[in-house]
Amino acid sequence: MDELAWLFMSRYEVPGLSVAIARHGQFVYRKAFGWANQDAGERATPSSLFRIASVSKPITSVTIFTLIEKNRLNLNDFVFGRNGILGFDYGSSYPDRVQRITIEHLLMHTCGGWPNDDADLMFFDNDISQADLIKSAVHEEPLQYEPGAHWAYSNFGYCILGRVVENLSRQTTSNTFSRMCLQNAA
Repeated sequence: MDELAWLFMSRYEVPGLSVAIARHGQFVYRKAFGWANQDAGERATPSSLFRIASVSKPITSVTIFTLIEKNRLNLNDFVFGRNGILGFDYGSSYPDRVQRITIEHLLMHTCGGWPNDDADLMFFDNDISQADLIKSAVHEEPLQYEPGAHWAYSNFGYCILGRVVENLSRQTTSNTFSRMCLQNAA
């Protein structure tokens, strides 16, 4: 396994990674390679947190569809506002377009804005909390399109879906960990 990890890192210029294999709930292999933070000289450990990129999007989608199967959610459910799953958690009011965003829009990357581009909100400020990031985005980053009218890959849309999952499951994750899981290294 060690040789495969080093070959992978060399071939794809990966500065660091952590590999864990479990069987029956017990680790049978757990090792880190390279750097957790090369600039700071911090070596990777098995406990190092790394971005998992878009691997988290299918996991989030499966979780959303599991909630749908349990009749706790519907694709047409609104996300923000009076009838939204997140209600007014991120402000006392929202722009009209934001209030029309549905679960389906977020899943299908058709929410109307917040694209994965040079200004991707998920990479803007790693020190800001999830709540502050969402508050800022929904009020200060206007949607360029009507929800459902335009496709644009959106890391931030999946960040919002993560908050939907937290809300409906009544389980929270630390801002740092959920942020890393929902980011996309694109």
